[in-house]
Amino acid sequence: MKKNWLVIALSSLVALNLSWEHQTLLIPMVDLARYYHLAAREPFVYRILPALGYHWLMRGHVDLLTGMNAPFDSSYNIFQLLLDAVSLVATLYFMKKIADAFNPRLKPSFLLAFAAAAALAIVVFGFYMVPNRALFYPYDFPDMCFATIVFYLCIRLWGRAEYFLPLIIFVATLNKETAVFYSGLYVALRAWNKADRARTAIVLVGCAAAFVAARSLVVQFVNTNATHPAVAHLQYEYHLMYTLEQLRNPLFVFAMLNICSYLYVAIYLLRKQLDRTDGLILFMIALWFAIMSVVGIIRELRIFVPASLMMYVIIARHLETVVQTWRPQASGAERPLGTDS
Repeated sequence: MKKNWLVIALSSLVALNLSWEHQTLLIPMVDLARYYHLAAREPFVYRILPALGYHWLMRGHVDLLTGMNAPFDSSYNIFQLLLDAVSLVATLYFMKKIADAFNPRLKPSFLLAFAAAAALAIVVFGFYMVPNRALFYPYDFPDMCFATIVFYLCIRLWGRAEYFLPLIIFVATLNKETAVFYSGLYVALRAWNKADRARTAIVLVGCAAAFVAARSLVVQFVNTNATHPAVAHLQYEYHLMYTLEQLRNPLFVFAMLNICSYLYVAIYLLRKQLDRTDGLILFMIALWFAIMSVVGIIRELRIFVPASLMMYVIIARHLETVVQTWRPQASGAERPLGTDS
């Protein structure tokens, strides 16, 4: 028990440190004061879950201004700091649970180290070590957290419990509209298994309905409560043309090397062990790249963090096999690194 509390405390400290840097070192693309008062421009004003949480916490009270340095200068900055820190701790927790689900014979301490290393790599290379520019958005860390939760539920939920998946999709869509895509892992993990096809279809329809309901609710809420009406922009066309323009820049190729936090290197090394389920997950990653190339600015590597987490799932599926290749199975006291007796 004491060891668990030590892990939680250390994880929380690291999460606070990373959250602090996320808010102060990165280039802010959304003014937090405007965002938390529903005055941000599209599409940011529609990603309202953090703003809703802040308004619920303040219960109608005015913002608290402390006079301290950022991010401790205002109540909304402090709320953002805590929100990001909690999101990072929860992300690590569910990444560890994903590794547990696929590797029941490996030691918990070994899986924690594996999950922590992967989480740190994804955060650092996905948000901070971006050669072009590292950008700050208030909903990024919560989105990463929701992606991890959805992936874990796709792995663990079986039987009637699968009907809970649309519920988390609904909540995650309030944070960012791309959350419905994460349910694709649910299909990938069941396509080659003896799963109930009817139940799978019902769950997917439920996820789609949850997305539509959440999106409709967000649009209605913003149109009713925003400080000014939203103005439509040709966002997708602009982003696509910008991406095509970047392809002519030699530095763009260098910047894209750390896409998906270099986890593609591990996927390449595991290529001979990949099965049909992994192939479907890789198809999801390719589809995510195609979608983000159209609706997002591709040089903003933060938009590929969900793809990094999908690659993490693939690596976690084969972790025990990899560990066994490091040290051949032996009898007695000798056993593969990281495995229980």
